[in-house]
Amino acid sequence: MKYSIMNISGRLLSALAVLMLVGISCSSSESEQPTDDQPVTVDTQTAEYVQGTASHRFSGTVSSDRTINMSTKVMGRIAQLDLEEGDYVSKGDVLIQIKDDNLQAQKNQVESRLIEAKAALNNTKTNYNRIMNLHEQESATQKELDDISTQYEMAKAKVQTLESKLQEVEDMLEYTRLTAPFNGYVVSKMASEGDMASPGQPIIALEQEGIMKVKITVPESNISLFNYDDTVSVDIKAAGFNDGIGVVQNINQAGNRGSRQFAVEVMLPELEKNAGIKSGMFAQVGLVTESDRSIVVPKSAIIERGQLTGLYTLNDDSEIVLRWVRLGDESAGGIEVLSGLSEGESYVASVDQPLREGRKVNTQ
Repeated sequence: MKYSIMNISGRLLSALAVLMLVGISCSSSESEQPTDDQPVTVDTQTAEYVQGTASHRFSGTVSSDRTINMSTKVMGRIAQLDLEEGDYVSKGDVLIQIKDDNLQAQKNQVESRLIEAKAALNNTKTNYNRIMNLHEQESATQKELDDISTQYEMAKAKVQTLESKLQEVEDMLEYTRLTAPFNGYVVSKMASEGDMASPGQPIIALEQEGIMKVKITVPESNISLFNYDDTVSVDIKAAGFNDGIGVVQNINQAGNRGSRQFAVEVMLPELEKNAGIKSGMFAQVGLVTESDRSIVVPKSAIIERGQLTGLYTLNDDSEIVLRWVRLGDESAGGIEVLSGLSEGESYVASVDQPLREGRKVNTQ
């Protein structure tokens, strides 16, 4: 019985000791926590207007700066066309040969007649000079001089006519042998070897290599942002061409009456042969302009409650006041505040701890 009483007493003393330790610990922990009446230290800033910037992005398509359709001025069968779409050609390469037998025959005929005409001209010229001398010696009549003069002029005119005809045939022959005007690629093929070529009908289309541009369409509300020779940024993600530089080369002064869009061409720098940029790729053109002066706050100052956005401001008693605001564009410098915050007001720049309205703060 004695041992039982002592055992119970020991247990009571142990429990009492534990309770005292817990009480001391809780008291110590509570004493370390700041009370709601104690000011909390926060980082504050003063709202002020700054010159803002606006970023604009426009989608477009890459194309070659020079694209031509190759055709002929003569009708004839295509005797040579060994190209396919995507083939590379060098300047001066013979790309298309049109059968030219008829033109060659015409050229031979004109050359033969020209030889005869020149021989006749030389003979008439000799007679003209002889009768001219005789007329000066009064050994030939005026009629004889007039007749030979007429023959001489006619002979010269015939030679000139045949020379022009020969030049015309030779020009036509040049259109039966089409050569590449620049280094580039075949991007379209509209005929094949053996087909009949017609005057003005495209046979193949070529694009020049190395010189590319981006064509974009700009709404009428933004067309005033572009000026000739302006530098803009260009992104062509498919080719790994990011943050490249382009120059505004052309601005169409007449917009589309239906869509109110204006065409703008941006030249890219000269590219290497294996740059990977090809016609038809998607591209984006960007430019940064100055916007109206606005209040900009750091992103760390913004709090979100559901669909609402706000920030903590300070009243004259250094107490926190929650203010709902309407935000604008976000940039590297912060977020634009469109309404809800006025110039000169102080606000909490970084909400890194729980805050509540009415709480007094120490500013830093």
